Amino acid sequence: MKKKDYHEINQYKDALFPVEIYRVSEQGIFPFGRGLRDFHWHDELQFTLAVQGSLTLQADSGQYFLNEGEAAFINSGMIHAVIKLSEHGRYASLNFPYKLLSFFPGSRMEKTSVLPYVTGSCPPVVILRPETEWQKAALDLLQEINMLWNDNSITQNEYLISIKIAALWYTLITHLPAERMNSVSVDIVRRERLQLMLSYIYDHFSEDIALADMAYSAHISVGECCRIFREHLQTTPYQFLTEYRVRKSIELLSSDLSISEIARRCGYNQTSNYIAKFKIMIGCTPAQYRKCI
Repeated sequence: MKKKDYHEINQYKDALFPVEIYRVSEQGIFPFGRGLRDFHWHDELQFTLAVQGSLTLQADSGQYFLNEGEAAFINSGMIHAVIKLSEHGRYASLNFPYKLLSFFPGSRMEKTSVLPYVTGSCPPVVILRPETEWQKAALDLLQEINMLWNDNSITQNEYLISIKIAALWYTLITHLPAERMNSVSVDIVRRERLQLMLSYIYDHFSEDIALADMAYSAHISVGECCRIFREHLQTTPYQFLTEYRVRKSIELLSSDLSISEIARRCGYNQTSNYIAKFKIMIGCTPAQYRKCI
C-alpha cells in the first residue's frame, strides 16, 4: 500500500525558492492543495495563521482552537487538517522544507538547531498566541511574511523572507521547554499505520470497504485500527469513511450526474442510505444542497 497523494508533495512555483503560502476558505484553496477538512501530511514544516475568523485544527491526536491572529506550528510528517472554520473565515499556511533552515547540508546549524526538532516530529504542534511575549514576536514575523506574499513582492524579497523564516524558527526553538524535547509525544509507528489506513480509504472510498480491510492495509488488528483512529482523530474508522464519502460527493453535486450515480461513485449501494448520511452531516438533502450551488 503506497502513501501517495495524501502524503502531500508540494509543487512549488519556483524550484529555486521552495516556499509557499496556501490560502484557504470555505470556497477552496489557492494554490491547489489539500485544504479544509482534508487530513494529510507532508515533509515540510508548517505555520498556519488564522487570518480572519476562528478555526479548529486537529493534529497529533489533539484539537486546537485558534482565534483570528493566532497561529499553530505543525511539525514534519504530522497528520493534520483544519476541521472547522468560522463563517467567512480564512487561514494561511506557510510551508517550507527544513533544509531552508540549515543554510547548507551537514552544517552545524542543521545538526544542532534543525534535525533534533524535526526528527521524530518533536514538538508535534506548538500554538502561538499574542498574550505571551515571545509568541507575539513569532506571530509578528509570520504576519510580515504573509504581508510580503500579499503584496506579490516575493521575487524581490526571497532573501528577506528566508531571513524572517529563520528568525521565526529561532524564536520557536529557543522557547521550547527542555522537558518537551526529552519525550516524543507521538508514537511514530502508529502514525505511519494511520497514514497507510487513510491512504487506503482515500483510494477505495468508492468501494465496499470493511473494517477488516482498513486494518489489513496497515497489517494490524481491527481493535488496533479502532484505537488508532480514536486516539489520533477522535473518531471511528467508519465515521471517518462516511464523512469523507459525503465530502467527496459534494464535489460531484455541481456536475450533471444524478444523485443515485453520485451515491454509487461514493461507495453507497443504496441511494437512500447516502441521502440519510448526507442529511445528518450537512443538514439538508443532496438535492437541496445542489439547488444552492
